[in-house]
This record gives sequence, structure tokens and C-alpha cells, in this order.
Amino acid sequence: MKVYLSVPMIAGRALERARLMADVIGRGGHEVTSPWVLGEIERAAGSGVNVFERDRLAAETSDVLVADVTAPSTGVGMEIMAAFKAGRRVVLVARKGSVLSRMVLHMEKKELVEFDDDRSLEEGLSAALGRS
Repeated sequence: MKVYLSVPMIAGRALERARLMADVIGRGGHEVTSPWVLGEIERAAGSGVNVFERDRLAAETSDVLVADVTAPSTGVGMEIMAAFKAGRRVVLVARKGSVLSRMVLHMEKKELVEFDDDRSLEEGLSAALGRS
């Protein structure tokens, strides 16, 4: 299954959590279609990459979008909307106790994985991805 991993890249960035989520996706036999979220923050100026088009297209064409919504992120919200509008499966991941946007809470046909620690994140995400 092709999985678009959507995580905050600027404010609220949690790179180790993103890498853990990518690892869980890979261990499940799935492909992360957004590997750029696991490295250095891109500098759009001069790179020649149209980040909006690349991310929108990947979110719309992947089988499922897994989004870390623990911290608010405009980009993550846009990627969730793109996947939702394209009829893709959306799995939201959030630390228990996080204040989540009502936009995502009221979204139909989403799955929410809440976690306390790395182990519960791994177990919850793995179980969610195991359900097709």
C-alpha cells in the first residue's frame, strides 16, 4: 500500500516521531510516498521543486494518508483535505491530550490513533494500517 506521511515541517516539527511512523509504515510492508519529510527542511527558493504540486499530487494518489495532527500545521491540513477530497483513506495520529482542530475532528471517514508514548504509537498505527 502507498502511504503518504504528512507531518509538520516547520512549527511543531517532531522529526523522531516522523521517522518512527515511517518505520512502522515500512515494517508493515507499505511504501512511504513522501520520503522528503524525513530529512532536512527544504528551502523552496532555488530548488526548482513546486512543493505544493508535488505534495498535493502525492496526497491525492496514495492509497492512504497518515497525518500527525499533534501540533497544528497549515501544510498538514492542506494535505489532509487533498487526500479527503480525492476519496483516500485518512488516518490521523495524535498524542493523547492534544487539542485537535475541529476541522479534522468533524471530518467524516477518518480514523484517529491516539498515543501516550512510542510503543502505543507503534501499536496503534500498525493496527490501523493492518485494517484495509
